[in-house]
Amino acid sequence: MKTRLTQSNQRKSIPVRRLNVAPLLALLTIGAIGATLVLLFPMDWVRTPEVTVSAERTIFSPNEDGNADTALVMYSLSADAGVTVNVLDETRSIVRTLVDGESQVAGQHTVVWDGLGRMGQALPDGAYLVQVTAQATVRSSASTIRLHLDTQSPIIRLANLPEDIEVGGDQSEILIEGVTDPDATVWLNDSPQPLEISTSGGFSVLYPLREGVNQIELTAVDEAGNRASVTREITLLTQPPDIVVLNPSDGLWINQQMLSVQGAVPNGTRVRVNRAEAAVDADGNFDVDVVLDEGENIITIEAADAVGNITLEERRVYLHTRPPALSLTTVQDGMTVREPSLLVVGKTEPMVAVWLNGREVAVDSQGGFQGVVDLLEGDNVIRVDAVDRAGNTAALARQVTYSLPTNSATMPLPAEVRTVLGVAGAGIAGIVGLWLFSGFWQRPLSLVLRATRPTLSLEGDRWVKPAVVAFEISRPAIVTADVWDAANRHVVTLFSRQRRDKGEHMLVWDGRDETGQSAPPGAYEVEVSANALVTTVSGSTRLWVEEGPPRPTWERSQERAQRARYEQTEL
Repeated sequence: MKTRLTQSNQRKSIPVRRLNVAPLLALLTIGAIGATLVLLFPMDWVRTPEVTVSAERTIFSPNEDGNADTALVMYSLSADAGVTVNVLDETRSIVRTLVDGESQVAGQHTVVWDGLGRMGQALPDGAYLVQVTAQATVRSSASTIRLHLDTQSPIIRLANLPEDIEVGGDQSEILIEGVTDPDATVWLNDSPQPLEISTSGGFSVLYPLREGVNQIELTAVDEAGNRASVTREITLLTQPPDIVVLNPSDGLWINQQMLSVQGAVPNGTRVRVNRAEAAVDADGNFDVDVVLDEGENIITIEAADAVGNITLEERRVYLHTRPPALSLTTVQDGMTVREPSLLVVGKTEPMVAVWLNGREVAVDSQGGFQGVVDLLEGDNVIRVDAVDRAGNTAALARQVTYSLPTNSATMPLPAEVRTVLGVAGAGIAGIVGLWLFSGFWQRPLSLVLRATRPTLSLEGDRWVKPAVVAFEISRPAIVTADVWDAANRHVVTLFSRQRRDKGEHMLVWDGRDETGQSAPPGAYEVEVSANALVTTVSGSTRLWVEEGPPRPTWERSQERAQRARYEQTEL
């Protein structure tokens, strides 16, 4: 045991040498690095990275309008490098650093400048430099590009085109002229092509107008994207103004020399009456007095709107201040008649209305008129009133006496005659009675009728012409005349038990019944009966009532022929 320990100790006491390689490895590593640096350092020393700079646009406007608000700068590195991008003003002072020593690989890169300074403030308009510096180990290179910051809108001005104007129908297109910045582009409304701009910035274009309101907008856009616009509203009015002429009506007849011309036009319209300016109130109404000349006058009313459209109206007015001529040819003042009906014939001027005892009668194209008046026993007044179209009036009045035929047998006889007759007595009376009795039988009573005007014409509620029937009796008799309708109903008694002398007489029916109402259209019979002592005769003729104005003579002739055939058929 001891021996082993001793040996062991002896071993420990023997010195042993070992090689330490760690320092050697360190030295080798350092040497290798040094050698590498010695080899590479000259190459890195002489290397310079190349940088090229470009921009999408060299002018921009950071005005937040969404158009060219930023500048996009593009640069290219030929090798890896540390990159610094600065924005310099015209004094070469740095106003903004966009990239600060950022390591970037070789290739294409971009940077955006929003036009603000380093503190986020807006920079003034002007020229700026964007400088891109690429830094290698020792050497560096830089490249710059000039940008222009512009926030001012381009000018755009129009010549001779005020705002909100109105033009007339003779101006279907309008010339638009103006100026802008020479480098600007001008767009008209939604046109796909811009207007042509001269080198001095002038432009012009003919713009077609449509009826009504035309909105025109011109927009100028400069290279920086700044915009400026002008708008105009042009109203094209091609329709002339309306005129409502309230007085006079066309073809008016008047008997007053002063005429009031009245009417209405749209607000803002000028009015001239017979070339004289007329006052128009705020509602467009006008009222002008015009002095007329005797006879025909032409009233000219001219309305012009603000753009020159003109409407012309004419009215013909006739001034007539003299009363119409009026005369009667069949009636003399103070005359005495034996018939109960009097035919009144007269003459006036054409287109004159005539009333005979309050009833209107027809006037022919030559001014002639006629009408029948039923007389009362004794004094009667025949009055004729004439009114022309201008309102002038004329009147005639005639007094007529209707006297029944005198029967000599009933007249009071002088005393001497009565004495002689008394002496003659019965002998003469008997002879005369026998003679008269025999004479009546020798001369029988006869009655002949004919309708001289068988047709009555109704216009509205008045009869244009009455029906006239002539009848002839062979000797004096008591006469009665009645009207019956087609159903044999009594309509009216024209006269009853009137004594009429031998010869031709007339009766007139105005188309009215016993109550004064107008008889309806249709066929009627006029029956006349005559009575003399023990003899009674009667006759009838057909009358017709029709509605409407009198028809031409040839139509009435055909109608009479048809009615005659009809009556023959009935017989």
